[in-house]
Amino acid sequence: MPKLFAKFQTPEPAPGSVPPPPETANLRIGLVALVGLSAASLFGYDLGFIGGTIALPSFIKDFHYDHRSAADLANFQSNVVAVFQAGCIFGCLFTAPLSDRFGRRAALMLTSFIYIIGCILMTVAGVGGANASALLLAGRVVSGWAVGASSMLAPVFVAESSPPHLRGRLVGCYEIGVQAGTCLGFWIPRSPEQNIDFYLLSQYISLKHLKNTVAWRMPIALQIVFGGLLSLLLLFVKETPRYIAVKQGAVAAESALARLRKLPASHPYVQEELLGILEQIEHEKTQKAGSYLQIIRESFGPSNRRRLLTGMLIMVSFQMSGTNAINYYAPRIFKSLGLKGTSSSLFASGVYGLVRLVAVIIAMAIVSDRAGRVSMMMVGGAGMAVCLWIVGALIKTHPVAAASKVISPSSYAAITLIYIYAVFFCFSYAGIPWVYCSEIFPLRIRSFNVSITTSTHWAFNLMLGKSVPFMISNIGYATWFVFAACLTVSSVWLYFCVPETRGVPLEQMDQLFGGPSPAEIHAEAMERWAGQDKPESPLHKEDASMSDV
Repeated sequence: MPKLFAKFQTPEPAPGSVPPPPETANLRIGLVALVGLSAASLFGYDLGFIGGTIALPSFIKDFHYDHRSAADLANFQSNVVAVFQAGCIFGCLFTAPLSDRFGRRAALMLTSFIYIIGCILMTVAGVGGANASALLLAGRVVSGWAVGASSMLAPVFVAESSPPHLRGRLVGCYEIGVQAGTCLGFWIPRSPEQNIDFYLLSQYISLKHLKNTVAWRMPIALQIVFGGLLSLLLLFVKETPRYIAVKQGAVAAESALARLRKLPASHPYVQEELLGILEQIEHEKTQKAGSYLQIIRESFGPSNRRRLLTGMLIMVSFQMSGTNAINYYAPRIFKSLGLKGTSSSLFASGVYGLVRLVAVIIAMAIVSDRAGRVSMMMVGGAGMAVCLWIVGALIKTHPVAAASKVISPSSYAAITLIYIYAVFFCFSYAGIPWVYCSEIFPLRIRSFNVSITTSTHWAFNLMLGKSVPFMISNIGYATWFVFAACLTVSSVWLYFCVPETRGVPLEQMDQLFGGPSPAEIHAEAMERWAGQDKPESPLHKEDASMSDV
């Protein structure tokens, strides 16, 4: 057994490495994690609220689908989900150049403003005679662009700011934000339909004649709060030390790193981390031709091809686990498992969100930096696969009778297994893909590569968003077998092909994927610095302190 899991053990620290001081876990790095959590809530809330909202009778009526065919309604609802995901794909692809040009923080601030604009468009859809469907879909595309951009930017921003020993937990806060937003989104659409009194709200905003539409407008408008919170938090954090090192040099990076670690600039831990950053930058300069086209070429070149393919396949495995399909269509899925009535299926969706939230907090806060990234995905994926194989078998052998008014034991078993599946997901694919893909790429091509892996995530999200309703209708139980088979294959692939990254500094990722070792990078940097009149190495403090920044 020890031999079986040997590849998942944390790599030994380099000889002479400075152990992380307790000061590195401080309020400033906590604010960085909150930025990631807040950015993730934009995505998570949409995952949770949209499925319940588009199923509300008031939504269907206001968009004039109450007298249309079931096929027309299903097509419109899937389009509402799909255009958001299409916006996400373009958002994460086209934000990488902005991130490299203006910084991770500035790009995140821009996306928060764009997100708010999209949410306003959706909220006012149909007011004053406006074309409700067109305005809603336009708002979904705009807000989707912002969510896609933030899903690429936030993990990179947190990873580049985090000390190695905390990186898993801090980037994992992104997934906690996703699940917190999802949980809230699952519960919000229930409230107006359960006759909770929104009369005072509608009176206050002078929209009493729109009281029925508050049922779907309120959860949409709540998104504006999430965008505003992200903008507010960004005012209290600085750009990442690694980005500053590239754009402003060693002295500015040293100051930023010391501030973030809450240590003196002369502290050995700060100096060691800074030296690793600067040496990696020097190494990358030897390969840099200066153009964005060269970055694209290098990203698909031999030295980076394996990690890019690994990141993309991890995101494919994430989506093909079926989790976001359940998130988007949870009420419908729970109905297909035997729950009767909109209220029961929405309540089951809400409980599903709570289970995921509790599980992901435990996984990301306690387990992620103790267990390996790859072992968590492999073992959790295997557990998810077992659950879905059994769910599919139960539906096949004990099909739900449409006329039955009683929930069968097999339906209860299937629903319970979906909750167990959710726990396995939260201990595996919930946060680890975001952590893994944000840490494996070299600094100067990191934004572009993370945009590729994240767009892969959104492309498969889009595909599933459009196909899952038809899969449930046409192949029924086999839907679960498709996801179970994908999880089974991915667990085998993870064991044999994917290296462990837990505890590895960002500057040492090259060696894991067949690149130069830290010692080789150090020797190369020393050779380059030896030929400079004003070296930026922290080992030459008297010169570096005099250099222009």
